[in-house]
Amino acid sequence: MVSKNTILTEKRLTDIEDIIAASGKIVTAVDIHKTLGKKCSRFVLKKRIYELKAKGWLIPLRRGLYFISDISSRGFVNISPIIIANAFDKESYVSLDSALSFYGLFEQMLRTVSSVTQRKSRKYVFQENTYRYLKINKKLYFGFKTENIEGYYTKVADLEKVVLDYLYFKNDTYSIDLLLEKLQKAKDRIDFKKLFAYARKFPETTKRKLGFILDTLKIDTEALRKIVETKGYSKLTPRSKKFNAKWRLYVEPRFKYSVTGEEGFVTG
Repeated sequence: MVSKNTILTEKRLTDIEDIIAASGKIVTAVDIHKTLGKKCSRFVLKKRIYELKAKGWLIPLRRGLYFISDISSRGFVNISPIIIANAFDKESYVSLDSALSFYGLFEQMLRTVSSVTQRKSRKYVFQENTYRYLKINKKLYFGFKTENIEGYYTKVADLEKVVLDYLYFKNDTYSIDLLLEKLQKAKDRIDFKKLFAYARKFPETTKRKLGFILDTLKIDTEALRKIVETKGYSKLTPRSKKFNAKWRLYVEPRFKYSVTGEEGFVTG
């Protein structure tokens, strides 16, 4: 960790104040150049950036992106990882486990922040956290809002969109069980009319998985069933071998659903 053990001159402190006033505390190299470029040459500007980095006032998040530190943080980025996630990719929104945590549905400390983007999938590692970005189709890039977190504006998925993103990106047994657990806790907070409207835009597999899971929780799915194709089939997880006729979905045998029953539940 870099320690700010050297006091800045009054001019350098003025530089810091000017950058924050113009661009906030998370800034790009371009932001710094726009603010200080008129005061000095490009060569001198590079030296100033190096000096601020060396003294711990300018903390690199990734190449060309910095957090402006202060005395209290001593070279450490003391803001929410959700804010950093949006700074890495301003055209992304936080979803999956990270959004569940934001909504108070995940008690564990998460070391991975998951976001959805239209750009290519990638990840960054910064101060013991991994920032993961999952690419989604342009038509599915919706269902998020801007939240004010610690004075920063950050995009976070609606709770309804979190559910659909989960089913779209994940198909392993652990994730399905986790989603069932969280939905059981949050079902009174979900706008099912909005959820089903969002679901219309998703592939058939996602809609089928959603219908089956909501049936498992004894939630009315009649409106959803009307928009699901009656041809073809999908799988809930790779281990799924038991066919659920209602949703044309293969599920794991441990789910007590009939292969032919209209309502889906085992009859005997």
